[in-house]
Amino acid sequence: MLTIDQVSAGYGRLQVVHELQMTVGEGELVALVGANGAGKTTTLRTISALMRPSAGTISFLGERIDHLRPHEVTRRGLVHVPEGRGLFGPLSVEENLRLGAWSADSSDFAADLERVQGVFPILEEKAKQAAETLSGGQQQMLAIGRALMARPRLLMLDEPSTGLSPKLTWEVFAAVQAVRDTGVAVLLVEQNARQALGIADRAYVLESGTTVLEGTGSDLVNDPRVRKAYLGL
Repeated sequence: MLTIDQVSAGYGRLQVVHELQMTVGEGELVALVGANGAGKTTTLRTISALMRPSAGTISFLGERIDHLRPHEVTRRGLVHVPEGRGLFGPLSVEENLRLGAWSADSSDFAADLERVQGVFPILEEKAKQAAETLSGGQQQMLAIGRALMARPRLLMLDEPSTGLSPKLTWEVFAAVQAVRDTGVAVLLVEQNARQALGIADRAYVLESGTTVLEGTGSDLVNDPRVRKAYLGL
């Protein structure tokens, strides 16, 4: 589905990602973990065309996308939820969801809304409530729900647990699994390595902008190198 082949990217003369190799298959939940500054966010920004790679290729559903603009990538079914959620606080939950549907057929809005509310029932309960009045966990579910309104084939999430309590973090991770269970592939960037690896089908460990380990989530969570470097064990 998604193939990242020898991709390098950065900011001006500062190279952050170096010859990165990654894949995400249909319906997979793939985690990308690593320390702060490892290049995780830069990787997502490059995939979604917010940044241009300086080398390498990015292919999605069999076609190269590294020359496209962000809205063109979204229309192809690759949707990015950045860190910080980016909600329109004064607007209602339903209005935020409606904005997420800009790239989809508007005639199917009601069906898309029902589908998203089926994944996140709280969004139906709070439909008329201003987004800024939701709890942190509910706001993250709204951000994911808004992305789902664009009918993604692959959803990329950047640090969805940022600023959340442990209880709300578990709720958001359960929501991510629920998205995967609908058939949408997920690429999850997450500082909370233990929980990310716990729900991932596969995972990559990023260090200094390159992948140093890869494997199933269960294998990596039990790998001594990962346990020592990222899990504090």
